[in-house]
Amino acid sequence: MKISALINADSGSTPGDSESLLRAALEEMGLAADVQPVEPHQLRRAVDSALQTRPDALIMWGGDGSIACALSASGPSGPPVLALPGGTMNLVHKRLHGDVSDWKAILQATLANPVSRPFAAGCVGERQFYVAAMVGKVTNLAAPREAARRGELLKAAEMAVQADAMSVERRLTLLASHGEWRQAFNAVAAAIVVGAGQEPKLEVAAIDPNSTLDWLAIAFDALIHGWREAESIDLDETRTVQITDVEGLVVPATIDGEVLELPSGATVTLKRHAANVLRARPA
Repeated sequence: MKISALINADSGSTPGDSESLLRAALEEMGLAADVQPVEPHQLRRAVDSALQTRPDALIMWGGDGSIACALSASGPSGPPVLALPGGTMNLVHKRLHGDVSDWKAILQATLANPVSRPFAAGCVGERQFYVAAMVGKVTNLAAPREAARRGELLKAAEMAVQADAMSVERRLTLLASHGEWRQAFNAVAAAIVVGAGQEPKLEVAAIDPNSTLDWLAIAFDALIHGWREAESIDLDETRTVQITDVEGLVVPATIDGEVLELPSGATVTLKRHAANVLRARPA
C-alpha cells in the first residue's frame, strides 16, 4: 500500500515529536509512508501535492480543519483519507471512530484491516461541512463557550449577554424537504448535523424559545439529556433544508467551527458521497 501522510503539528493535541512517532508506528506494522509535517498556511498546497503522487491512502493527522481540507481536496474520486485526531474538539474523528481517541490505536486498527467507505457531507453553496452547521445569533457564543471550558462560568455568562447571543428577537424559518412536501419550523437558532448512521442524512434541530429564560432552560435541558432528547427542540431528518431570516437579513452561522454569514434563503443539502475515508473493517 502506497501511503502519504501529512501532519499539522500546530493542531491542538498533536505531539511535538509526531513525525518520528508516526514513522515508528508505521514501521512496527511493516509499512512505510512519505511523512511530511506541514505549516497551517501551507496545508492545502501540501494536500494537493500529496494527492498528485496518487497514493492508495492519505493519512492526515490534525484537527477538524485539517481533516476537512484533506477530505474536500480528495473528494469522491480520490484516495481514502485516514484521519488521526490531533485537534482540540476532534468532532470529525468522533464521527469516524466513535469513542476511540488514541491516534495509534486508530492507526493500527485501521491499517491492520482497512476498508474504504464513502463519507457524507452537508453543503452550503460550494462549502462542505462534515460535522454541523449552527445558525442564528447563538453562533456568537464561541468566546463564551471557550471561557466556560476554562471554568470561568461568570465570565462566560457575562460574555454571552454582551454578545446578545441569547436574543430571541431575530427569527428564522427552516423549510425541510421530504419529497413532494415540506416541513416548516420557526426558530431562533438551529443545528444541522451530518448524521453518523448507516444511511446518510441531515439531522435538523430547531430551537424556538419565547424568552431568554426559556432559552437558558432549553440549553440546560439539552446539556443534561442531550439535544436529541431535550424538550422544546423540534427535530427532523432530511436531505435538504432552506434557512430564511424573516426580515431578509444575513444569517449568522458557524460551519464546522468557522464563523461566517449566510444569505437569507440559503439552502443546505446532503452530499451522500463527498469523499472516501479509510476505517477499520467492522468485525
